[in-house]
Amino acid sequence: MNDAAAPRCPRCGAKLEGTSRKHGEGPLPGGGCPYAGLPYADLRAAHDAIYFGRWRRMDASPLDILRAYRQLGRHIGSIGEALPGRVLPAASGDLARAADAHRAADPAADAGDALRFMDNALSYAHRAIDDLLREDKEPPHRPMDFSEWYDAVEVPFRDEW
Repeated sequence: MNDAAAPRCPRCGAKLEGTSRKHGEGPLPGGGCPYAGLPYADLRAAHDAIYFGRWRRMDASPLDILRAYRQLGRHIGSIGEALPGRVLPAASGDLARAADAHRAADPAADAGDALRFMDNALSYAHRAIDDLLREDKEPPHRPMDFSEWYDAVEVPFRDEW
């Protein structure tokens, strides 16, 4: 199947041509979203779109990094929108740390540590999503469970910081 004709997730835009799914179940019926029916599906999909994004590749351009930075800022804001009315100190703390790391990451100001701070911000955002899931008695989000729907052979930075 060529890239243009590949069905895409309506939430995250990921290609849905994988056939392995968990335990070889085959592609999703009707090319559906792999996050459908999961709690906080939009937050999970947004996280994974950033997690598996081009900015984490060795050949990432400055534009890829800037796009990811902006996408990460929107993602942190979306997580913040899921918190009002809930008393979740762990999620609030992780979200605050994500926002702090995001501010420190500004690639327009200093590219030296931008990637490390962006990776830290994404990690804290992931923790905030997991805090929300834990509060709802749900298992944590595992991005690698969705990796086959992304153009990702490996995830750079994973063990480097």
